[in-house]
Amino acid sequence: MIGIAVRSFAHHRAAATATGLVSLVGTILVTAMMALLGTGLATTTAAADRSFLVQFPLIMGGWIVAIVLFAMVSTISVAVGGRAGEIAGIRLIGATPRQVQRMLAVETAVIAAVTALPGLAGGYLVGGVVAAAVRSAGLTAAASVYAPGVLLPVLGMLIVSAASVLAAWIGSRALARRSPVADASPARRRRTGRARRVAAMVVIVAGLTSSAAVFALDPADVLTTAMTGPGCVLVAVGLCVLAPELIAAANALHRPQAAAPSRLAAINLAAAPDRVRPAATFLTLFVGVAAGTLSMQGIENTTTGTATGSAQVLASINYLVVALLTAFMAIALTNNLIASIARRRPEFATMSLIGSTHAQTRRMLVREVGTAAAVSAVAGSVGAFVTVLPFAVVKTGDPLRAAAPLPYVITIAVGLAITLGVTSAAGRRVIRRT
Repeated sequence: MIGIAVRSFAHHRAAATATGLVSLVGTILVTAMMALLGTGLATTTAAADRSFLVQFPLIMGGWIVAIVLFAMVSTISVAVGGRAGEIAGIRLIGATPRQVQRMLAVETAVIAAVTALPGLAGGYLVGGVVAAAVRSAGLTAAASVYAPGVLLPVLGMLIVSAASVLAAWIGSRALARRSPVADASPARRRRTGRARRVAAMVVIVAGLTSSAAVFALDPADVLTTAMTGPGCVLVAVGLCVLAPELIAAANALHRPQAAAPSRLAAINLAAAPDRVRPAATFLTLFVGVAAGTLSMQGIENTTTGTATGSAQVLASINYLVVALLTAFMAIALTNNLIASIARRRPEFATMSLIGSTHAQTRRMLVREVGTAAAVSAVAGSVGAFVTVLPFAVVKTGDPLRAAAPLPYVITIAVGLAITLGVTSAAGRRVIRRT
């Protein structure tokens, strides 16, 4: 299996590149936070700065690891989905599901090993840039120099590598266990869907519980922010797991027009929803976390301001969360959309043979992704509003403060611009070559 895994890279360079980019960026972000943590624990750091330089990377690092793991699972699931025929062939010649999972885990381990050292070097650089920005903002003293050490950044690199292998094992489980000679039975598909929906509801309830816990806290307590932030992440992740249901809702709400691209988009959403699943998954996560975090910080700024040291710490964490999430989601979304669109080259070629123009095919593709993206943006916004609602009530007494439009408008505009822009560009490139 190890030999097969290594040789498979020659035939799956695009999927390996997509996985490698997500792993590389994830390694950079995690090792940067571990480098800051090493600086906070260093003996040369001023005692007054130690609390910030320990709390900041621990909170950020935990969020980033969770998001990287989820992004890796989604990326690998998309990549593996394009290899269903190959995996069925391997199963037919005697490979067990566990062997297939092991092969894909080894492939991912090799990719993670290749990206580990560049990611570690990038993490040192990003950590230094963040430390300099924090120092220039006056959050730490000039005497607290950047001293990341070696042990903690290397540990961060190993954490991402382990998370990548775990993501490969999880993301390949369903396809590895699928029968190589027949589609899964309807009963089996219902059981699988039921388990996924139950898991999603458990995660959403956990997020809502974390968010609702602020009702028992004093409005001035910093734990109000610390409980709301993870709530946004958990609810957004739970909604992402419900991506198939979001796509089904998009198809139900989609009203095809008389034009052929619109009708074809409706047919594709109903027949093959997995094609637009990356857009629904990553856009829901992005809108849910980014809009929720920005809305929460907006409320915090208008009620308590950022004059105190703890308020500055929390504001810095929240804004950096959004910035890093935007960059990471843009990379992950771009990779997954390009991979899923490239897999449809035979379909586009067939459409061309039966008379569809390149412009019609491209409009069909944009309508598919646009419909799924619109529903995902709404779902992410609802998730963000619900999780920020208790925070708004505790801080201001006005639940409508959780619905301040600017954070949602900015987040949705950025998310849709990335999604539709990548879809149009990648679709034009692939369709033109058919």
